[in-house]
Amino acid sequence: MSKEKNFKRHISFKQDRFLGTLVHLLTGFGIVAGFFSLISVLNNNQKDAFLWLGLAFLIDSIDGTLARKFDVKKNLPNIDGKMLDSIIDFFNYVIIPSIMIYWFNYVPDQFVVLIPVILIFISIYSYVNLNILTNDNYYNGFPAIWNVIVLYFYIFETSQNFNLLFLILLILLKFSPLKCIHPLRVKKLKYLSIFFTIVWFMISVLLIIIKDSDINPVYEIFLMFLWVVSNIYFITVSIFKTFTNQTS
Repeated sequence: MSKEKNFKRHISFKQDRFLGTLVHLLTGFGIVAGFFSLISVLNNNQKDAFLWLGLAFLIDSIDGTLARKFDVKKNLPNIDGKMLDSIIDFFNYVIIPSIMIYWFNYVPDQFVVLIPVILIFISIYSYVNLNILTNDNYYNGFPAIWNVIVLYFYIFETSQNFNLLFLILLILLKFSPLKCIHPLRVKKLKYLSIFFTIVWFMISVLLIIIKDSDINPVYEIFLMFLWVVSNIYFITVSIFKTFTNQTS
């Protein structure tokens, strides 16, 4: 009987390690998507660049849940999943958007090198900051989600001067008492946040696909409205958390 139990445990362990390996491989595909995004940037194809970043964002959104479900930390102790995730995120959330700001001239010429350098420099310290998250998983200061910010510039076709001022504001907010919600980790609003994250992601993809295409303006306005509402949710929750923290 003990041999049978040992055999079942062995099979279960092998299965868990196999599933854990698949999760790590899925995480690794995030940087492959980032590489194709970079190629699209070099080919002056903004639409494809954002779509590849969208795929990377999707992978990043689900791999953590899968890693916890299959307990990859226990079953594959020699692979640091957190480090793997951070490397990929830094490439996709910081490096590629910074290159896009430079490559597509999102800011005036005299700042087209300086701003990306500042973003990369301050963001790298965010990734090694052990206090970047509060105890209830809000970001301390504005998070390094420059891929999202550059997407807004692309969708709204904002001017170089507006982009510059907005980026300067966000750089300052990075060192402020601002508390930004992590949509997948804050437990109190978890299901509502997941819902708005899915809405935001799906509409973002649709807006990228239909941009500059011949579509009924009513549909585009409706999508934009839902997109703005999802953004307002995250902004409102973050501002509320910031001010309640200050008064508590």
